[in-house]
Formats: sequence, C-alpha cells, structure tokens
Amino acid sequence: MSHKKRREQRIKAEKIERLEKAKKRPPSFIEHLQQHRYIAYRALGWLLYSAFVVVGAIGAFIAWLVFAIAAG
Repeated sequence: MSHKKRREQRIKAEKIERLEKAKKRPPSFIEHLQQHRYIAYRALGWLLYSAFVVVGAIGAFIAWLVFAIAAG
C-alpha cells in the first residue's frame, strides 16, 4: 500500500472515531473551563461545578423531604 493510501485510511478512521466520541456525550461548557490552560478560567470552572453540585444536592434533599412528608 502506498503512503498516501495509508494516510487517508488513518485520517478517515480518526474522523469516524471523533464523530462516535462526540455522539456519545455532548460537550460541557464547565468541563472545558475546568481543563482550560489559564488558571483563572480553571478556578471559575471548578467554582461553577461546585455551585451546581451544591444546588443539586439541596434540590434533591428538598424533593426527598417533600415526598417523605407526603408519604408520612
């Protein structure tokens, strides 16, 4: 096989692999911020992530409390 054919096949395989990976999970803005090269953006990403986790935990607790009261 010639060098050009192998290169084209490798590029095509990598393109298919990237497309499959992109289909599995949509990109997350906060994940991109957490992996940014500037420390200020990384800190902002971790701060936003932490805030979403805390808000989610509080929401889950309130939902549990409401259902516990309604069942009791």
